[in-house]
Amino acid sequence: MMKYLSLLLVLLVSHSIMAQSEHKSLLDGTTAYEKGDFETATQKFEKAIEKNSSSLKGNFNLGNSLFKRQKYDEAATYYQNAVGAATDKKEKAQALYNLGNTRLAQAKGSMQTQGQGPATLDEKGQKHLEEAIDSYKSALRNNAQDYDAKNNLATAYKLLRQQQQQQQQQQQQNKDQNKDQNKDQQDKKDQQDKQDDKKDDPSEKPKDNQPIDNDNQKDPKELEPKELSKDEVDRLLEIIEQDDKKVQEKLMKRKRSKTKKPEKAW
Repeated sequence: MMKYLSLLLVLLVSHSIMAQSEHKSLLDGTTAYEKGDFETATQKFEKAIEKNSSSLKGNFNLGNSLFKRQKYDEAATYYQNAVGAATDKKEKAQALYNLGNTRLAQAKGSMQTQGQGPATLDEKGQKHLEEAIDSYKSALRNNAQDYDAKNNLATAYKLLRQQQQQQQQQQQQNKDQNKDQNKDQQDKKDQQDKQDDKKDDPSEKPKDNQPIDNDNQKDPKELEPKELSKDEVDRLLEIIEQDDKKVQEKLMKRKRSKTKKPEKAW
């Protein structure tokens, strides 16, 4: 009996020391973070997680420190851990909100300017933007009163729609450009057929394709997420809700069509 009691006491003391060590690392990390020393903060929060890998505060704050250092992929991992470690909806909403901010920052980082045209997202950037929207939606499911999550969701969704519109415009421009190219080639062929015995006149040659007119294109800076007015946020949230309903209706129709019983063959 005394043997087991001694073992129990050792375990309790060990657990107490580990908890104290984790708490100290969290405090040291918070102090460094508040001073703006995000590299030291990262090290301290990593120590806290070594003591307790499922620590909500450790994972959440380590994500914050990495975010400040623009290490977005790593930050996202620890925010996801924090979502799993959260014990109530408010904590989960906070972690999801920060995860959304991380994905939005990654999307902004992948925006590229081509020539004089507007900034566009590459495939990976668009994926991050869609993930940001999903994270904000999940945050609002856990805390519907979070206005910051509403604002960022509306901002991210607005940016996504702008990107989709740009892609459609680019596709149309490419289509028109190809038509002009084919027409120029045909005109050139017809001209050569008529003037087989004549020397080509440079002034009569078809013009090269003209560059795309970018005078009316938006400046890349205008595509960066900005704080929206309450009316614009509400309007965009209504559009998001309507789009979600359409998606759900399509999924339900597919589900019903798959589960529909085949007619009996006589």
